Amino acid sequence: MTPLGPVAAGERAHLISFFLWMLPISLPILIGTPWIAMRYRRQGGKGKYDPTWSHSVAAEVVIWGGATLTFLIVGWLTWGHVMGEDPYKATGKEPMHVKVIGSEWKWMFIYPGKVAAVNRLVLPENTPVEFDITATGAMQSFWIPRLAGQIYAMPGMGTKMNLTTSEDPSQTYGFNSQFNGAAFPLNKFEVDVVSQEQFDAFLQEPKHPFAQLEKAFKKTATWSGPELFEPPEKGYWGKVMMNPDMLSDGGAAILPDHAPEQKKIDDAIREELHVSQNQHQGDAQ
Repeated sequence: MTPLGPVAAGERAHLISFFLWMLPISLPILIGTPWIAMRYRRQGGKGKYDPTWSHSVAAEVVIWGGATLTFLIVGWLTWGHVMGEDPYKATGKEPMHVKVIGSEWKWMFIYPGKVAAVNRLVLPENTPVEFDITATGAMQSFWIPRLAGQIYAMPGMGTKMNLTTSEDPSQTYGFNSQFNGAAFPLNKFEVDVVSQEQFDAFLQEPKHPFAQLEKAFKKTATWSGPELFEPPEKGYWGKVMMNPDMLSDGGAAILPDHAPEQKKIDDAIREELHVSQNQHQGDAQ
């Protein structure tokens, strides 16, 4: 509910307008149900007992007329919001392009011709961005809640998502909202919205060879290696989309409960939860 960009702000407005327009239907039900139960209860109720009553034109008009009018308005609002927030629709002229590949349990971000990063997404402030998204292994769901909604990515298929970054530098997280196995709670990435000067400096940071990234990314495992790499060859993302097996070892995403790999993941999840709780307590103070 604290958006950092216009797309997320539009989605919040969408949610609020739906909540308000559903009140004419939900409030009478929430208030009327206990009122009727109390008024017409068998013993002590003040309502008139009329066993021959079976129909009321006025009640039918209020119930069905109100519901029909509400659903027409909500449907019209839904159509408007869906068309206005089409993830394939660019949010500005000449958007910046980022290629995204999701896997278990990590995300690769390719800035064509510049750099490749893992679990770290850096974007310049107040800039339209277009993501080309695909996946290897299982189906993934790309989601940056404070910037835009989520969109599914499937192996062998490509999709897009457009957004505009915040007007000022900010930090947030992106997630995979599709359950994808043992380390699903750890499947998130940092999102840094920075000034143009900081973004240019990010592109110049030291990088590791892309072959090192490709070899490590194939493993079904959480990411513990470096973040920045040289960019892949032109058209690499398209090759992965057409042949996702080239970037996957086909490992199992669901592990036996007592497997050593599962124990390491469980320890990492507990540590992550502990850190998150401490952060929340610190924020509260």
